[in-house]
Amino acid sequence: MPKENRTERATPYRRKRLREEGNVAKSLEIATAGTILVGTIVIFFVGHLFFYKILKLFWNASSNPFIGASVILAQVKDDILPLILPFFILTVLVVVLTHIAQFGFIFTLKPIQPKLERLNPFEGFKRIFSLTTLFELLKNSLKVFLLMLVAYFFFRSELGKLIRIYSNDLTLSIKDFLIFTFKLVIFVGVVALFIALLDYAYKRWDYERKIRMSKEEVKEEYKQQEGNPMIKGAIRKRMRQLAKGRMLQEVPKASVVITNPTHIAIAMRYSPEEGDKAPVVLAKGKGQVAERIVEVATINQVPIVRREALARALYPAVEVGEEIPPKFYRAVAEIIAFVMARRRRLAV
Repeated sequence: MPKENRTERATPYRRKRLREEGNVAKSLEIATAGTILVGTIVIFFVGHLFFYKILKLFWNASSNPFIGASVILAQVKDDILPLILPFFILTVLVVVLTHIAQFGFIFTLKPIQPKLERLNPFEGFKRIFSLTTLFELLKNSLKVFLLMLVAYFFFRSELGKLIRIYSNDLTLSIKDFLIFTFKLVIFVGVVALFIALLDYAYKRWDYERKIRMSKEEVKEEYKQQEGNPMIKGAIRKRMRQLAKGRMLQEVPKASVVITNPTHIAIAMRYSPEEGDKAPVVLAKGKGQVAERIVEVATINQVPIVRREALARALYPAVEVGEEIPPKFYRAVAEIIAFVMARRRRLAV
């Protein structure tokens, strides 16, 4: 299907299926920039302690050439691991949270399942020399250029302070240099995060473009999800036939049938003995259905009264099985009273 024919937004079902496969819009740049920023901040606050522990380890190892490996490993476990482990956990946490922030929580193994097309060297060459790969190369090159440009302007603005570092004593120079490095990394990291957000916005736009569907695909999916329209139409027709059959079975119980004269027919029952507070519509119909109602009523000797205006007004106002609205009480009561009076006269 040509891509120019994919003009429809992806349906919720398609989005759900792609999400289950791990196919979502995401930018790895956000995780990288977030890791750099958080890692730099952590190193700024605990880096001196980590540096001191490393120097202590090397000093102990160099000052005593006969020190055992078990002693060094114990020192690493007691002094260095407690500092590295939280940093590692924090880094993993940042990566996980940045991905969850982009597309929510997804757990699926489908992206890592083996696929034969991945082993096809021709497919590999096509991916390497594709327009997408070329675009990613240009995008990363541009990003590196922008970060180098940002670093250059930062160096240029801080050049005076950087030169004065070498005129101070060693301890103060090291401190000033570390602060300068920290500010540089933070500044570059913030710019990298901004670029990553732009990259994510583009990835979202590109993802929505790629998952677009053609009108034919939308129709086919609808058929799969909701069923073939022809089959559903046949089912609805059969249900209407069954409902009409059940409705016609109720006509013999009616007290009267109001017609227009054969275009509309409404069969009603009013039996206070059965708990009817108002006349209840047992059946109604137009055209052939109305003719069948009149036919069944005639066979079962149900009174048929012609009231064109009342039939037209009553038909859309009440459904089968419902009581008639109060505004029709007077007109229907007159008809039922007339029918009951005629029955009494015939009985005499």
